[in-house]
Amino acid sequence: MMKIVEWVMVALLWGALCLAPLLLLLALGALLCLGLLAQASWPWVMAGAGLLGLGLGIWLAERVRHGNGLVSFYGKLMNNRELNDPKN
Repeated sequence: MMKIVEWVMVALLWGALCLAPLLLLLALGALLCLGLLAQASWPWVMAGAGLLGLGLGIWLAERVRHGNGLVSFYGKLMNNRELNDPKN
């Protein structure tokens, strides 16, 4: 049972790591289409932003996988002074 929970948690962490740049670039592409490129072909801009974000997400996941590893990466993200300081 714990192996299933472990597998689900790791899959969710990898998914979040890959999807974060994708969603960020899709949001930026949507803002670009709505604000600056109102007359442009927005499906092409969104497709390009999505492909760029997916590529960036895959690159980031591979960098983490070859570097410290997923659990160590998230441990370093969560263990910082800004999050742990009770004065803030």
